[in-house]
Amino acid sequence: MYDVLNVADAILKVAKKHGQSLTPMQLMKLTYIAHGWSLGIRDKDLFSNRIEAWRYGPVIPDLYQATKSYGRNPIPHSAIGDPDDQQIAPDDLAFIEDVLAKYGHLDGIALSYLTHQRGTPWDQVYRDGWNSPEIPDELIRQHYRELFDARRAVAV
Repeated sequence: MYDVLNVADAILKVAKKHGQSLTPMQLMKLTYIAHGWSLGIRDKDLFSNRIEAWRYGPVIPDLYQATKSYGRNPIPHSAIGDPDDQQIAPDDLAFIEDVLAKYGHLDGIALSYLTHQRGTPWDQVYRDGWNSPEIPDELIRQHYRELFDARRAVAV
């Protein structure tokens, strides 16, 4: 298991390698989605950092603090290290590349929509006016496992 900043760094480097720039919102949502699919499919945490239900969706406060200075602007490639210098295991990197291949083309609003739908972990935890409740990994795991099982059933 990694710190969320290592996972986010890997996502940024994969995006950079493909000539893609990500905004902080895209990075936040892609990091959350990668973590969710990892829990749901591989039963493996990508990171142990706290995930909270904020008004605009699931937020990893440590990642938010690290990227908030970019506002709504893309994180510049000059701020991202060498894409070939990854600090995560090859199987985790391959998993992240797959998540980016499936979701990386979506903008922050579309990614946010995916994490705000009825029945999502965010929807189950968020209450207007409450002070950022934690979204438990078990809720995230269950949600993404159900998504996986539903997609597998359709494919059969």
